[in-house]
Amino acid sequence: MAVVCLTIGAPVVAAAQSVPYDPAIDVQLFEYAVGPKTFFAVADGDVAAANQVAMDFMVTFLKNPLTVYNVDDQQDVITGERTRVVESVLAGELSGAYGLKDRFQIGASLPLVFSMSGQGLDPASAGASMDSLQITGLGDLRVEGKARIWRQGAMRLAGAIGLTLPSSFGAGGSEFIGDDLPTFRGHLAWQWASADGKASVGLNAGLILRKPRDIYASEVGQQFTYGAAGAYAVTDRFSLIAETFGRTGMTSFDTDNSPIEVEGGLRILGTKAIAVVLGGGAGVVKGIGSPDLRVFASVGWAPDTRDTDGDGVPNNKDRCVLVPEDKDGFEDSDGCPDDDNDGDRRMDSEDKCPLEKEDIDGFEDDDGCPDLDNDGDGIPDLEDRICPLDKEDGLGPQPTDGCPIDKRDTDVDGIYDDVDQCYDQEEDMDGFEDWDGCPDLDQDHDGVADDEDQCPVCPEDVDGFEDGDGCPELDNDHDGLLDAVDQCPDEAEVMNGIDDFDGCPDEGGAEVATLEGDRMVFAGAITFDSKGLSRAGKLILDQAALLMLQHREVQRWTVAVASKHTADVRKRGGWVLQHLKSRGVDLDSIELLTSKEKNEAVAVVVSERVDALPGPADMCPAGEVTPRPAPPGRERGAAKA
Repeated sequence: MAVVCLTIGAPVVAAAQSVPYDPAIDVQLFEYAVGPKTFFAVADGDVAAANQVAMDFMVTFLKNPLTVYNVDDQQDVITGERTRVVESVLAGELSGAYGLKDRFQIGASLPLVFSMSGQGLDPASAGASMDSLQITGLGDLRVEGKARIWRQGAMRLAGAIGLTLPSSFGAGGSEFIGDDLPTFRGHLAWQWASADGKASVGLNAGLILRKPRDIYASEVGQQFTYGAAGAYAVTDRFSLIAETFGRTGMTSFDTDNSPIEVEGGLRILGTKAIAVVLGGGAGVVKGIGSPDLRVFASVGWAPDTRDTDGDGVPNNKDRCVLVPEDKDGFEDSDGCPDDDNDGDRRMDSEDKCPLEKEDIDGFEDDDGCPDLDNDGDGIPDLEDRICPLDKEDGLGPQPTDGCPIDKRDTDVDGIYDDVDQCYDQEEDMDGFEDWDGCPDLDQDHDGVADDEDQCPVCPEDVDGFEDGDGCPELDNDHDGLLDAVDQCPDEAEVMNGIDDFDGCPDEGGAEVATLEGDRMVFAGAITFDSKGLSRAGKLILDQAALLMLQHREVQRWTVAVASKHTADVRKRGGWVLQHLKSRGVDLDSIELLTSKEKNEAVAVVVSERVDALPGPADMCPAGEVTPRPAPPGRERGAAKA
């Protein structure tokens, strides 16, 4: 009868009519690594430290690790399931290891079978047993010695040899829980770890020497073993692990003799010495012992009892494993040298007060001692917050606040009290005599407070017209004639050629000059005689001058004079300017253009104007108030940095 292996489904044992039947095998192939471990069944490439103890208790549950199928001899194919010999196993493993010196480790593990159940196997019929399989007991005790072979940089290599002793027995029989003879085994374990210790990879390769056991056409004998694993520490206490392991016959690579499992899980460090593992997996090549499902959990205890730095504090309690404790009477039990006992960043070797923390306030901070009264004025720095480095002089309005008068600013206006003429009143910092420390609420002394004064440095003229705005009104009625020469300052002049410059409205007459857009329009021509402007010319030019005075938004006028003779045009231009000046027009605002033309004429146009009329603040007949200069020596208190 041929042996048939399935790539999917349950593990397989070929059924036959002959009866070679020896059940002295262990279907539980998940052997937890002995000693300190990074992975699960894949062993580390190193050993326990000298005198270190490592203990683990693992529990696993697996389904369908052993099933027998019918086989068609002619077609060499499986024709159906015959019996599920082992359907479920709930087992455990208790293991421990001890480090000898620094390179060797001894260890042992004892399998525990809490429950193994299934349909069993009748050797004669190769079918289900009349009595179902139900076993509870112990497996074969496994002992091993392990040694570190090589270590360089991030890589380690270790070798282990061991044997199992036929200690298996159980209530209900001892089938499938162990061998009835010793078995011998050995393996090599290689491991690499990243520089930060977070990532690790392991490879195992080994062999098992045993008496071959036949179950019908399937043989479990001498085997090669192998495994590969990877781990990544997500945090200092939490790692993710994945691994695969398997076996194969030395002389035959039949599927039923070549189980492979894949596992994954996590390790959680409760403390430096205690770890909890949770994981699961399944067989991917369904040889004997390869389950449909496996879950497992373990608790491990592996205190690091070494004293790597030789300071008398074991590693499992030493917070600084590689650096010896300084034994200075300060927190000596943590294993870390306390180079700065008081935590003030001043080394104890230079700290004059190693148990008192420096206050780091910029004053003698290098000596390591707190300076509670830097300036020695008897006022503690906690109360002397403003001037901790300047000694109190007892002067001024606050003689006990810790500040000398030339460093104190009672009203917080930026001017020290020794030069502040109003130390209890905050300077308004408006650009006017700010050095004296006194608020200047009415700079021009016109009776209108600055916060309401539209002209704070130009006094109001107090003439009963809009006196509340603080600005002098030079032309109350806006007729172009200043109040100083206006006989009727509150009544606008009527421009009609009758006493137009007395400022009072008159009846009759005529308006002969108007401003239309940027061009001045005259009712007639401005004429001249041999002595200058004619009477009619003066009348028109008077109204032109009044228009110029009224339109203060015009900053520049252009006056053009044309005549048939060059000599005449120059004289006429001068006569025009002289007359305008006599009527109060500022000649700096006029650009005169003269030219020789066939037609004689005088024209006035706007060449430049602003968008709005100048306000009262643009004029100050009495002159702006001039602030007092700062007295000599006052500059040092003018402002604080």
